[in-house]
Amino acid sequence: MSIAIDSLSYALDTISRYPKILFPLIAPFTVHLLMTAAKLGFIGGLVVSLISFIAYAVIIQCLISIIEGKTVDLKYAWKTVHGRLDDIIVTSLLATLLALTVILIPAALFAIVIAVVDKERPVRSILKSFMFIIDNLKDVVVLVLIAIIVAALATVLGTIIPWFGFIVYYVFSLLISTIVCLAMAVLYCFKVKSLTIKK
Repeated sequence: MSIAIDSLSYALDTISRYPKILFPLIAPFTVHLLMTAAKLGFIGGLVVSLISFIAYAVIIQCLISIIEGKTVDLKYAWKTVHGRLDDIIVTSLLATLLALTVILIPAALFAIVIAVVDKERPVRSILKSFMFIIDNLKDVVVLVLIAIIVAALATVLGTIIPWFGFIVYYVFSLLISTIVCLAMAVLYCFKVKSLTIKK
């Protein structure tokens, strides 16, 4: 079985066993609703994206604890991320800009993964994300293709529900991005950190 599929499977299993690691997503979801209500458009989208990447950082920090066989502690995860909040915010800003191109979304996600896992500075995180993608292109493409297929289904679902379709679409998009981000973090740990996954 492909290591990309293994990584995705581990990410899904992690969420099913520890659903509380998704709690940080409440922040970008709430901000999304506020920005939509305020009709801030593009600027609102940038703010939501920034908050989303910071939420991913907290979730990735939780994943690290799980991989290392430790107890999942959201407060500890936030405290750890908060201790490097300047680097995380700048990396999230750069990731947000990369995500605007759509095609560079994988680089954006790996950048936040590397910023958390390796505790790298922003620019170094971006550079290492591109190097990792180039070295592991096949596995990255597999994860991206799966994400595109599921996202397409979420788009269809959001379209056929008239009143709150945009909410359904955003929730699915946020979950898909989180799952892919977790799978990318697991893939990175497998390939670079050589960590043993403890189930």
